[in-house]
Amino acid sequence: MNSEYDYLFKLLLIGDSGVGKSSLLLRFADDTFSNTYISTIGVDFKIRTLTVDGKTIKLQIWDTAGQERFRTLTTAYYRSAHGIVLIYDVNESETFLHLSQWLEEVSEYACEGVN
Repeated sequence: MNSEYDYLFKLLLIGDSGVGKSSLLLRFADDTFSNTYISTIGVDFKIRTLTVDGKTIKLQIWDTAGQERFRTLTTAYYRSAHGIVLIYDVNESETFLHLSQWLEEVSEYACEGVN
């Protein structure tokens, strides 16, 4: 066991391009926000350490590109994820409808038990 933390979890943020995955990650990990939209190329990640019930939990939170052209790259990250969070934009109903396609990818590429 690592002396810096008791548990390590890898979480993956997935969803259409422009839904706010990077903004959500920045707010949760760094407590920051930017009005500037910069499309994620490939993947990015941040680390957030929490203490829950006296245990130190290290979260590696991976922000994936939502564009179709990066799909083959980002699906490789599904395999080692402990949890996958599907993100959509409440102002764009189409991004909610696309969640079924994202769930298909989760079923196909994620480890058993991750859904």
